[in-house]
Amino acid sequence: MRTKFKAWAEPYINEHPEYALSDEEISLLDDFYLEIGSGKGDFLLKMSAKFPERKFLGIEKNVTCAGITLKKLVEAESSNVKFLYKDAAEVVELIKDKSVNTLYLNFSDPWPKKRHTKRRLTSVSFLDEYKRILKNDGELIFKTDSDDLFDFSLEMFEAANFNIKSVTHDYDGLDEEDAQTEYELKARNKGLTIKRVVVGL
Repeated sequence: MRTKFKAWAEPYINEHPEYALSDEEISLLDDFYLEIGSGKGDFLLKMSAKFPERKFLGIEKNVTCAGITLKKLVEAESSNVKFLYKDAAEVVELIKDKSVNTLYLNFSDPWPKKRHTKRRLTSVSFLDEYKRILKNDGELIFKTDSDDLFDFSLEMFEAANFNIKSVTHDYDGLDEEDAQTEYELKARNKGLTIKRVVVGL
């Protein structure tokens, strides 16, 4: 589902630097929850409200989605969230070792063409970095409605020697440690099946 370009998004992002972080500030983060690919921000907004004692960081590289997310955070006056309009690869390499409690990958771009598999957020190069930044007792939680991406990701998790804690082929969305994204709600309304994997180190 493509998001229609909104000309206001980038100026709005630039007007709200209070939610952004410098490279140095990213490198100093510790004991936080990370969502890569925040889309339109529903997950980030709901989780930060549900767990006000936790620190969250969201990353989104689509400018329109980033603008929509930031607008929601600003209007909700979310104080336990930082949000970056950046490419995830640039941010993850700055994050220090063993600092992330839980890493969320919600409905990532499936990049269906074979030549694009390296761009998938569950490809080997990303998984190596996730292993580095996750705490020893941390978790990576992955949700998708794409069968191909789901199967690919399971193979990659196993190849990277992650500890696969649970695999759900028809996830009901009711885990207390979760929140539904806007995309997820639309997918469920269309009758699509949601798949979910929880892995640890």
